[in-house]
Amino acid sequence: MKVNVTSSKGLESKLSVTITKKEIQKQIDTRLDEVKGTINLKGFRPGKAPRELLKKQFGKALYSEVIEKTLNETTFKALKEKNIKPAGQPKIDIKSSGENKDLEFTIEVEKFPEIKKINLGKIEIEKFDVKADKKDLDQRLNQLAESSKKYKDKESSQSAKINDLVIFNYEATVGGKIFDGNKGEKLQIVLGKDLFIKNFDKQIIGSKKDEEKDVKVKLPENYPKKELAGKDALFKCKIVNIQSPIEQKIDDSLAKNMGAKDLADLKTIIEKQISKEYESITTQLIKKKTLDQLDKQYKLDLPKRMVEDEMKAVEHTFIHEKMNEQKEKDHSKIKLSDNDKKGIKKISERRVKLALLFSHIGEEHSVKVSSQELQAELDKQIRMYPGQEKIIKEHYQKNPAELTKLRGPIFEDKVMNLIIEKSKVKVKTITKDELQKLLSAKDTKETKAKVKNTTKSKAKKSSKK
Repeated sequence: MKVNVTSSKGLESKLSVTITKKEIQKQIDTRLDEVKGTINLKGFRPGKAPRELLKKQFGKALYSEVIEKTLNETTFKALKEKNIKPAGQPKIDIKSSGENKDLEFTIEVEKFPEIKKINLGKIEIEKFDVKADKKDLDQRLNQLAESSKKYKDKESSQSAKINDLVIFNYEATVGGKIFDGNKGEKLQIVLGKDLFIKNFDKQIIGSKKDEEKDVKVKLPENYPKKELAGKDALFKCKIVNIQSPIEQKIDDSLAKNMGAKDLADLKTIIEKQISKEYESITTQLIKKKTLDQLDKQYKLDLPKRMVEDEMKAVEHTFIHEKMNEQKEKDHSKIKLSDNDKKGIKKISERRVKLALLFSHIGEEHSVKVSSQELQAELDKQIRMYPGQEKIIKEHYQKNPAELTKLRGPIFEDKVMNLIIEKSKVKVKTITKDELQKLLSAKDTKETKAKVKNTTKSKAKKSSKK
C-alpha cells in the first residue's frame, strides 16, 4: 500500500492510496481458498474444482467483495499511518480499478482540530450559596400549618363559606346524557381553592348540610375524554357534610407532628432543605457559566461536517418547538427567518466546540464510563416507563446504538464535575433576589421557574430530615 497526502488545508486533508494489482490478486486467491470447499460444480467433488475454472466463474463476484473490504481496511490504515483522526465518515473516490490493474483511490477527510493541554486550574468558577431568608421560612411554615390543618363539623343551620371543607356526592351529565365516570361519592373540596373544576367552588358557597345543589360548569379543555373536553356539564350535588377549619398554630406542637424536636429544630430543617433546593438551581447556573468560559477562552477550527450534522439536529428541534408554539401539525409550513438560521448555526458551533473540548479533557484525565454507571442509567430509563419495563429493556438489547447514547450524558457529567473540582472556586453568599438577577434572559425558562417556585414546594416535604 502506498499512501500520499496530496493536499492539506485547515482540517481538510486529501490522500491518494495505491494498492498494487499483485496485492489485490493475493487477496482474491486467499478468499478463493476460503470458499472453494463450499462451492459445488457439476462434475467435481466439493473443493476439487480447478482454481482457474473457479476464477472464471466466480472471479468478478470475489473481486467486488475483495475491493469493498480493501477500501474499508486500507482507509483506516492510511489515516492511521498519516496520524489523521477523522471527524466523521471519510469520502472515498475510486480513480482506477479492474482486473490486472492497480487499485487507486482518494480519501477526503476532515480531522479533529489540534487541542493543546487545557489547564483546568486556570478556570475560575463562582459558586453561589443561597441562604433562606425570613420570608422563605415563614412561607414554608405557613404551608406546613395549612397542610396539617384540621376541621370540625359545622351546625346543620350554618352555610358553607370560603376555606370550609365540603364533602358531597354528585352525578353529572353533558347535554342531558350520562357518561363514564360521571358519579362521585364523598368528594372533598376546600372552598376558595378552585381545585376541582373552575367556577365550581363559588356555586357551592352558601350551601347547607343535606342540601341538593345544581352546579353548571364547563369541563376543562384537558379533560381525559376528548369528546367531552370544553363541554357544558351539569353536576347534581348532595351536600354530605360541611366542616370549618381549626386554626393551626405554628408552635412546638406543629413541629413535633412534622417529626421535629421543636419549632427551632423544624426551622433548621426547613432552612437546610431550602438551601439544598437552591443548590440544585445554582449548580445548573455554575455549569452554564463554566461552559461559557470554555467557549470564550478556547478558539478552535471546527469540522464543517460535524457542524452541519449538528445544525440538522438543532433545526429539527427548533422547528418542532415552533410547531408546538403555533399549534401547527405540518412542519413544512414552518418558515425559518435569517435570524433563526444564524441562531441555529451559532448554537451548533458552540455545541460542537464544547463537545470537542469535553472529549479532549476526558481523554487527558482518563475519564471513563463504567459498565455499572451505564447499567444504573439504563435502570433509570426503564423505571420511567412503569408497566413497560420488559419492552424498554428489549429495545435497548436489540439496539446497541441506543444504549451507546446513554453513555454520552454520563461522560459529560463526569467531565463537568472534574472541571469544577479542579477549577479555582470562589464561594459567594447571595440572596434569592440576587440569584434571580443572575439568571439572565438567555437562561432557560425552566431554571427561572425553579427559582420562583423554590418556596412553594409541597409543605410536608419540609419536615423530612
